[in-house]
Amino acid sequence: MDEFARHYWWLIFPLMWFVFGIFGMALAHRRDRDAMDLMKTYAEKGRDPSEIAQVLGRRPGDWSGDWGGGWWARRAWRYTPYWAWRRAIMAGCVAIGFWLAAYYADWPDWGWPGFSVVAIIMSVIAAGALINAVLASVFSARSPRP
Repeated sequence: MDEFARHYWWLIFPLMWFVFGIFGMALAHRRDRDAMDLMKTYAEKGRDPSEIAQVLGRRPGDWSGDWGGGWWARRAWRYTPYWAWRRAIMAGCVAIGFWLAAYYADWPDWGWPGFSVVAIIMSVIAAGALINAVLASVFSARSPRP
């Protein structure tokens, strides 16, 4: 088992990606189901459910009203400065974690630097996320052309 853990430690990352993806899909399904139940309640009372559907469909920073509601508008909140800084901070924390792991857990008998390689890659990703956050804060989002 020790040999397996030493050679396949990296499998934890795709496995956790799958777990969090499934969890996110389950939460999205629950949110959509609850919204549908609320719209059914409105329809049963004789009110127009399209009003509540418009309110439920909006997310913080959602610009669908300005851009016409395409796929880019539903995901536009991800490109606000808040989320850019969040992504930069998270990538920086992960990079620091890998640098600490490289310092304390890299074994010289492995024959390759292990955590050091991942720490370098994560540092580059964190630097790119930081540049993106600074640019997102300096340059505001453009409004669409009429």
